[in-house]
Amino acid sequence: MENSPIGPAMIVHGGAGGRALPADRPARRRGLLAAVTRGAEILRGGGAALDAVIAAVGVLEDDLYFNAGYGSLLTTDGRVEMDAAVMCAERSPAARKTAIRAGGVVLITRVRNPIRLARAVMDLTPHLLMAGAGAERIARRAGIPLCRPSELISQRARERWIQTREAIGNASPETPPGPAHEHGTVGAVARDRYGNLAAATSTGGVPGKLPGRIGDSAIIGAGLFAAARGAASATGSGEAIMRAGLCRIAVAAMARRDPSRAAEFALQALEGAEAGLILIDAKGRIGFAHNAPAMEIAIFTPAAGARHLAPPSMLAVAD
Repeated sequence: MENSPIGPAMIVHGGAGGRALPADRPARRRGLLAAVTRGAEILRGGGAALDAVIAAVGVLEDDLYFNAGYGSLLTTDGRVEMDAAVMCAERSPAARKTAIRAGGVVLITRVRNPIRLARAVMDLTPHLLMAGAGAERIARRAGIPLCRPSELISQRARERWIQTREAIGNASPETPPGPAHEHGTVGAVARDRYGNLAAATSTGGVPGKLPGRIGDSAIIGAGLFAAARGAASATGSGEAIMRAGLCRIAVAAMARRDPSRAAEFALQALEGAEAGLILIDAKGRIGFAHNAPAMEIAIFTPAAGARHLAPPSMLAVAD
């Protein structure tokens, strides 16, 4: 018996952190709208949620105003090291079950779109998470172009690297290094018209990170999660997100809460660390919350189309 069509929906985030510089805000808004519009085109055409989130995140990886792909922050030695992952929950009405698949990559230095490589790991290998040169060898099998590491470094990222080095030299142990306006990680979650769910997350890391540091973005249950109940993507303090298993908590919380309430509930597990969450449930309801100074998102629903939002912080609401 064929699956009954249902309406698709999608939400994309551009990272949680300090407020973007005024000069950057129009470009970031355009970038988020371009990403959600690209994903929406796929969903409207009957495409899969997995294809939609990968396409949306790929748009942001190509945009130098976001900390992923070409816009990635640099390590302390001035290199790009990127992490990304995808996860999907695909319905099988005939078998009356949901198939869960995932793939991720870390420490990527030679692929412009790590989210595409994460999918290749999922589709072409028996593994879930691969690193560095081993992961990049999969790119050749998948037909994903390789590039020189230097081609991933934008002038903008180089300037921020210089600022971060200066900030590290002047920082106290209680002061996080790096410019206060930096945002970490991009992500997307979607549900297609057949009820399949997917999440994708991609990052260039955090300001002042040591070479070899791996954050939450490619860690299943932390930086992203998808199950029959819903899908989630996180952004923020990677170490805190990993310790809490933030996205798994958020998806589980949707058993008794709507997506936004579930996001707020999950963020309480961070004990003050800054983060943001986007969620979608099996009914296509979307939700989001953050406790950082700022987080930007873009939303697509059939009724409202594509919209850009800058939701208030939970801290502001509490005040």
